[in-house]
Amino acid sequence: MDLHSAKTSDCIMADDWYPAKKDAGDLNMPARRGVSQAAKWLLRAKPGNHAQECVRARAIMTEARGLVKGIHESVANGERIDPRTLDPVVEAIAASIQRDPTAIPSVTRLKLRHEYTFYHSVAVCGLMVGLARALRLDEAEMHQIGLAGLLHDIGKARIPNALLNKPGPLDDKEFALVREHTVRGHEILCDAGGVSDLVLDVVLNHHERIDGRGYPARKAGPAISVHARMGAVCDVYDAVTSARSYKPAWSPGEALEWMRGTEGHFDRAVMNAFAKTVGAFPYGSLVRLAGERLGVVLDPGQGDPLDPPVMIFMDAASKRPLPPLRIDRAGKSIVAVEYAERLGIPDWADVRREIIRHSTLGSSQDTHGK
Repeated sequence: MDLHSAKTSDCIMADDWYPAKKDAGDLNMPARRGVSQAAKWLLRAKPGNHAQECVRARAIMTEARGLVKGIHESVANGERIDPRTLDPVVEAIAASIQRDPTAIPSVTRLKLRHEYTFYHSVAVCGLMVGLARALRLDEAEMHQIGLAGLLHDIGKARIPNALLNKPGPLDDKEFALVREHTVRGHEILCDAGGVSDLVLDVVLNHHERIDGRGYPARKAGPAISVHARMGAVCDVYDAVTSARSYKPAWSPGEALEWMRGTEGHFDRAVMNAFAKTVGAFPYGSLVRLAGERLGVVLDPGQGDPLDPPVMIFMDAASKRPLPPLRIDRAGKSIVAVEYAERLGIPDWADVRREIIRHSTLGSSQDTHGK
């Protein structure tokens, strides 16, 4: 995603339209190759706790990043690529998502600036696979949507790194050049051969918008496939939750709140399904707890994302501020996810930022969630 402003206009606008699900035979799916020994181990791993799956997720991320980086370098050197070499890591990522949908997104949140594109591709792959599972796509389609996530920004291999990592805003000429990555990526994969129509579609169209103001072809409405809409949601979410040279990272809760509250930007059904894949209580979410208390979900780290720490700060009924109180395992006490706009909490972005900052400095604690 090209996010040189805090609230990008380069996201998809949508309605609740869906095309009919394709059969596996329609996907022109390339033959799978044998997986590496590491990938085989990750595929066979039994479900464990969140911390255990995060360890596996880091191993998957390392292998995937290396493969994606190698493909980008080959493109930059003018060499022909074989996208099917990514099949093993797509399967490993899918296996991890099945064991724990939150592990891959957790470990890909922090990205090295000079390798952002590679880590971003791995993160989008994981998000796409999780979303495909939530939408009940079949296995063949799920594999292709994951591969599309890994390859969606392959065209950036032909964009100068100095431009991609520019610390300030892009001028019109620079932005036009960066926008070419969708067409260039499509050309690269067509030249490579053996790539499904689904992957080509996502690579070319993940920046199109329902209102016709996207790129590269200004497609509108039903002309944009559900797969491209999925790509837009996952691309935007990972971009806004990643720190870049020109912007700080949003918390997952902030990102979802903005994405769900921005009228018309995203397909409602896709967005609702996506929200369920990133955890019931994403970091930064506003929640109501038993006893009519409001709190902000804190980063669970290696803990259980379904039983996260929460910082209490306000009485929900009176809107009276409460002394900050951290509850380390608040999952059983959370009654609902709330929205600041509906509750009329003024200056919510600043309030939330201060609560999260305060949480890193220490506060009173209730480890029992009462």
